[in-house]
Amino acid sequence: RAGAARELEALLLAGRREEACEHAMGCGLWADALLLSSHIDAAMWKTVMARYAAEVSVAGSPLATLYSLFAGSGPGVLAPPSGATESPLAARWAENLAMMLANPTTDDTEVITQLGDSVRASWGACAAHCCYLLAETPLPLPDGALPHAEQPRLQLLGHDERQAARGFPSLHSIRGTELYAASRASLDPDFDDAGIAPGLLLYAHVLLDAGEADAAARYAAELERRRALGGPLPDGFDARLRQLHEQLGAGGGATEGAGESYPAAGEGQLADGGGYPAAADGYSEGSAALAEPLAHAAQEGYAQEGYAQEGYAQ
Repeated sequence: RAGAARELEALLLAGRREEACEHAMGCGLWADALLLSSHIDAAMWKTVMARYAAEVSVAGSPLATLYSLFAGSGPGVLAPPSGATESPLAARWAENLAMMLANPTTDDTEVITQLGDSVRASWGACAAHCCYLLAETPLPLPDGALPHAEQPRLQLLGHDERQAARGFPSLHSIRGTELYAASRASLDPDFDDAGIAPGLLLYAHVLLDAGEADAAARYAAELERRRALGGPLPDGFDARLRQLHEQLGAGGGATEGAGESYPAAGEGQLADGGGYPAAADGYSEGSAALAEPLAHAAQEGYAQEGYAQEGYAQ
C-alpha cells in the first residue's frame, strides 16, 4: 500500500491524473480513485463507480445494484452474467426493489419496471405486479390483435393474463385494480386507465347476479361516463353495457344513459381477445361460470350493501 501510494503521488506530481486514477483502481485505492474521478469528468467517475461496485459487492446484492445505478448503468444492471439466463437481481428482487425505492436514481422507474419483467417467470405475476405498481405502470386497453406476450404489462392485479389469458379473473383482482387506477387517476389526470373498463363491466354483471342492483347501477354510471368520453373501449363493450342496462331496467334499476343509442342486437359482439375472459361469455344465461367468484363474494363480503365506497363507483 505504501508503494502504491507513492506511485499515485508521483503520477499526480507529473500531472497525469487519469493514469493516477487507473493506478488507484488497480491497487484497490478506491477512495483515491473515486475522489480523483470526481475531478476528471462524469464518464470517468461512472467508470470508477462501476468497477468499485463489481469489486466490493456481490452481483445481485442490493448494494451492488445501488452502486451500479449510481454509476449510470440504468436497465443494464439487470443484464444476466455470461452463461446465465436470469437477472442477478431476481433472487433477491424484493430487497433490490426496496433499495431502489429508498435511494432514487435517474431512470430507476424503468429499472423497476424491467425488474418486474425479470421476476415474472420465476416468482409469478404477484411479484411482477409489485414492481409494476411501484413503477406507476399505466393500465392501457389490451389490443386483441396482438399476441398475449405483447399485451400491456399490467391489466388486472394478481391475474397473469400472459400465462392464463383465458382464465377468469378473481374479484380481488378486479377490485384491487380498480382502487389502484382510481388512486393513480386522482393524482395524475393523464394516467391511462382504459384497461380497467372490461373489469368494471364484468364486476357490474357479477354484482347484479348477486342481487346488488344499486351497486351495479353505480358501476353502470361510471361505464357510461367512460363511454361518453369517447376513449378506447374493447370490442363488444357497447353490447355488454347495453345488456347490463336492460337487466337493470328489468329489475327496476334503470341507470343514467340507458336510453342512449347502442349497436343493434347482434352487432358489436365480443371479439376473441377483446379484453373479456372466455368464462364471462353469456352473463345473462345464468351464473354457472360465475359460481366460484360469487361464492367468494359472499364469503368476503363483496355483495354487502355499501361495499363500493371506494374507487370509481362512489
